[in-house]
Amino acid sequence: MKKIVLFLLVTFPMFLAAQNGCNFFDFRKPEIEKTNLNTTQSDFGPAFVNNELWLSAFTEEEIAKLAKGENKKIFYNLYNVKISDEGNVTGSKNVQLESLSAGYHAGPVSFCDKTGELFVTLSNFDNPEIRNKVYRKADIRLRIVVAQKENGTWKMKEELPFNDSTYSVGHPSISVTGDTLFFASDKPNSGFGESDIYMAVRKDGKWGQPINLGEKVNSAYDEMFPFFYEGSMLFYASNKGENQKADFDLHYICKTGNGFGTPKSLDKFNTSEDDFGLIIHPTGKLGYFVSRREGGIGDDDIYKVVFKGDYSLELVVMDKKTMQAIPNPKVRFSDNIGGVLAGILLSRALPENSTITVNTEYEGYMNSSKSITTIGKPYGIIKDTLWIEKVEVKQKFVMENIFYDFDKWNILPESEVELNKLVKIMNDNPGWKVELGSHTDARGSDSYNRLLSQKRSDSAVGYIVKSGISKDRIVAKGYGETQLVNHCKNGVECTDEVHRQNRRTEFKILEMDNK
Repeated sequence: MKKIVLFLLVTFPMFLAAQNGCNFFDFRKPEIEKTNLNTTQSDFGPAFVNNELWLSAFTEEEIAKLAKGENKKIFYNLYNVKISDEGNVTGSKNVQLESLSAGYHAGPVSFCDKTGELFVTLSNFDNPEIRNKVYRKADIRLRIVVAQKENGTWKMKEELPFNDSTYSVGHPSISVTGDTLFFASDKPNSGFGESDIYMAVRKDGKWGQPINLGEKVNSAYDEMFPFFYEGSMLFYASNKGENQKADFDLHYICKTGNGFGTPKSLDKFNTSEDDFGLIIHPTGKLGYFVSRREGGIGDDDIYKVVFKGDYSLELVVMDKKTMQAIPNPKVRFSDNIGGVLAGILLSRALPENSTITVNTEYEGYMNSSKSITTIGKPYGIIKDTLWIEKVEVKQKFVMENIFYDFDKWNILPESEVELNKLVKIMNDNPGWKVELGSHTDARGSDSYNRLLSQKRSDSAVGYIVKSGISKDRIVAKGYGETQLVNHCKNGVECTDEVHRQNRRTEFKILEMDNK
């Protein structure tokens, strides 16, 4: 999997700003497993395309021909196989893009969900001498084309402008934003070695000139199979040997600002044979890569890697008014497991595939809560914040978006959203007793407005009690037009917009006991 490796694989996304994620292996340990995807020949180029895993391999007919010593009109084909939400293979292989790739080696690919584009590696000419050693020794030039689905069928959209028949451009990997592409190329007089990793950026629909990633990534030999994970980690393969005789090993390097840090070897993956083409599922819990390690079925085999890891929570409690973090957070978790305090930070482990609730417990504050889940989250640190506000007895809060039909007091669906917020506040502050007050404008008689506002307040309180709040903790009060907030009293002409300021619902704290 030497020279042509460069010509047939994937490149990938890079965000312009580094994101958290370079501590990936601080929380994960890889466990490598065999898959049922492999044949007796070479299988390579795993790539995630929506809910599918794509790869390159020969058909059964082509494998039979190769076994007989035939090597004409035999090409690598693209296959897809269904996967679960976690990335595990659930289906069987099916050939893809037959009409687009007829007469060429095809794969690997890279898919951008945002743009719907599939970046496909194809060989640049027909009938190369192949057999299973093709990815190590054959000098097959590659190009990258872009396909999109039309009426459910993949159609050729364009070729990349930097394809060239005199050298290879392959191994595409597109960023999730669709504007940054990594790829491998042996473009003459522009790199550090035999093949290097490049980056190109698309702006206003046009691709810029390819940029060599520099000597921190590229060497005097071969670098290929890039995979950029979570905007912070660039995985790639390097052979570090003369004339492509050394075997490929997996490496990664972290994005730091506008450049890269120090490259590291993935020793837990690497063997004395070729190891390359690592991809990681968005969940961060498994991936796939290619290896010629001992015990395989064919030449290059696809392996699965399961990442076993841990979750850690880092929680901060913030004061809404001062916008400052509160030292030594006072919180309670629904699983009754505490955390470790260090200044403003509370840390603790989180269970996998679970959701827990955390509540603040402060006297004199409007406490809050939130659910924190590890379901569908990659292993690592989950950072979160709870916001609380210092309050006092008799303090009032206007509830926005509480609406009623004209002359009615029924709770409308759009009002339920706001009332549910008060239900949550009451649950977060179990020692509170509040008054829910309804107010009208000055139009209509005083007695009628008082009656209407009382019915509306009773209706709102009834909804809250049905939502699980004890009726002893909330009082309904209809004020009518007795507490106007502006000059629009009886006999004063005002616009409806000004009258609307007086039509409001408030809750007032009557008692506070959060002990």
